[in-house]
Amino acid sequence: MKFMLGANYWGADYGTEMWLHYNGERIREEMMQLSEYGIKYLRVFPNWRDFQPLEKAMGHMGRSMQYIHSVTKKPLPPTSDGVDMDRIADFRDFCHAAEENGIKLVVSIMTGWMSGRLFVPPALVNKNVITDCEALTLTKKYVHRFVRELKDENAIVMWDLGNESNDMSPVDDIFEAYNWTSTVVDAIRSEDKSRPVSSGMHCLSSNNNRYENGWLLEHQGEICDVLCTHPYPSPTIYSDKEPYNRLRTTLTPTAQTLYYSGVGRRPAYIQENGTFAQAVGSPKMSAQFMNIQILSSLVNGFEGYHWWCAWDQMHLDFAPYTWSLMERQLGLFDKDRKPKPVALTMKKLSEAIEKMPDRFPKRKSDGVCVLSLEQEREKIAMASVLLGKQAGIDLDIAYDLDGNIPDSDFYILPSVMGWAVMYKPTWDKLVDSVKNGRTLCVTYNGGHLVDMTTFFGVESRGLMTNVSHTVEINGETVHYSGKELLIDTVTAEVILRNEEGNPVLFRNKFGKGYVYFINFDVEGMAFGQTDGFNKDPYYLFYREVAKDIINAKPIIAEDRNLGITINPEDDDTLLASVLNYSDKDIVPDIKINEDFEISDVLYGSINNIPACDGIIMRLKKIK
Repeated sequence: MKFMLGANYWGADYGTEMWLHYNGERIREEMMQLSEYGIKYLRVFPNWRDFQPLEKAMGHMGRSMQYIHSVTKKPLPPTSDGVDMDRIADFRDFCHAAEENGIKLVVSIMTGWMSGRLFVPPALVNKNVITDCEALTLTKKYVHRFVRELKDENAIVMWDLGNESNDMSPVDDIFEAYNWTSTVVDAIRSEDKSRPVSSGMHCLSSNNNRYENGWLLEHQGEICDVLCTHPYPSPTIYSDKEPYNRLRTTLTPTAQTLYYSGVGRRPAYIQENGTFAQAVGSPKMSAQFMNIQILSSLVNGFEGYHWWCAWDQMHLDFAPYTWSLMERQLGLFDKDRKPKPVALTMKKLSEAIEKMPDRFPKRKSDGVCVLSLEQEREKIAMASVLLGKQAGIDLDIAYDLDGNIPDSDFYILPSVMGWAVMYKPTWDKLVDSVKNGRTLCVTYNGGHLVDMTTFFGVESRGLMTNVSHTVEINGETVHYSGKELLIDTVTAEVILRNEEGNPVLFRNKFGKGYVYFINFDVEGMAFGQTDGFNKDPYYLFYREVAKDIINAKPIIAEDRNLGITINPEDDDTLLASVLNYSDKDIVPDIKINEDFEISDVLYGSINNIPACDGIIMRLKKIK
């Protein structure tokens, strides 16, 4: 599949009511304009309320007698799926309009939730549409019919479960969420096995071997083909702490998507991304945010990127747009259909990507971040990715209770906390990896570890909480607080000590490999503070433990706001990107390995990297 660059789409005139006022001529005008600005893909939403407009005709004592069409009031036979074939015809015409303009579609079939409002068939109002048997029956009938009728449309490239369907109704446990997801996906695949199915969810949990978590990332990955993130500058992903054109916020969408892909074990992409209201950022900043998100998505191997959304909705005077000011000004184009800076950015990058390899080569990973049982896994994973990017390494994410983590020469076990820490098979896998010559770095947040003498080469004199210290690393001072172990070394080599002399960074030879130990929660410190990734150089700890990997790379950049990604093309050539995740222009201090030379620059300039922009170059081995 090509890189899916585009936007989420509701018609400009009517928003969520577009299917009740469908106008093929207006749709074609909109498609033409979107295509002119580089939109290649649209994620689109058949409103469930309008496509299955079932209402109940009630009899004596409120007994349900039969289904009727909620608009025409005509009775429907008991075996009817209740799908409105006029709406199907409109959607077919919509597909043709997209195809005429070279646009492909991701179709979110079960769109029952949108922008804070629930849209369900009248017959299901006040029912739990995730767990109720009648709702599940109608859901299955609807999905079968929708896919069966439209599967031959060339414009459709992927089916999507819906829009954040985990917001439609509550679930009591993981089994109810699993059942709904598999019901929808099984119905899709029974009608069409030729297209992938994406999840369409947001705010997923990961497995802690308890059953009440609800919507699990692992289950979405098990059932669906593609996972999705909706990473706005939002508190839902700890991303509302700093301006959204600075490193923490510009890198968080990439980090969250790598987390989803790693834990869910599926390809992933940024399916919704936008910048909310102008109170927290200017139109220029929104364009910068989009610019770096598209470039980062491309080079980090995501399936695509979709902006939220195509059109501003300031002129719409019905719910959900009357409920929230924030939902009204998020488009590529304003209410008069004039392009905003984000539209110009979309066009620029669409044209640039057209000149790059199709498909973009796979990203080279330098190591694996292994998550543990009792931590806030998403937060810690994202912090590790950010620190790694600052240090000059790219990390994959893994989490598994039974030791099924990817093989790697370098592992980071971040922010270890809690009594259990992890199940024995995963710990044994890490210990065996070090024994066989791999490197492991553990960062500490009070976790109850074992094998302290044999594996880490130290003895503990106890745990201290609420400490506050400084440590010097590479000539810079780092402040940290929280928990630490009081350490006496046995076989370990101390690399850094704090101002009181307690070891902060040490390593121990174990078998053929090394285990490093950072004696504070470096990820939590960076992520927990405003400007935490720039105030103190926490990334230097990652750089120290991974220095052999970094020094062997074909390209190095010193600035902590620059992230390097390597995408090998073949044995002799690779694409190297240097992305500026900050709000300042940077004259890059780039060092090219003596075995390589720049063969050509595909995007940007090596002399200056504007804020939230980058360079993509091809490096060739010198023979």
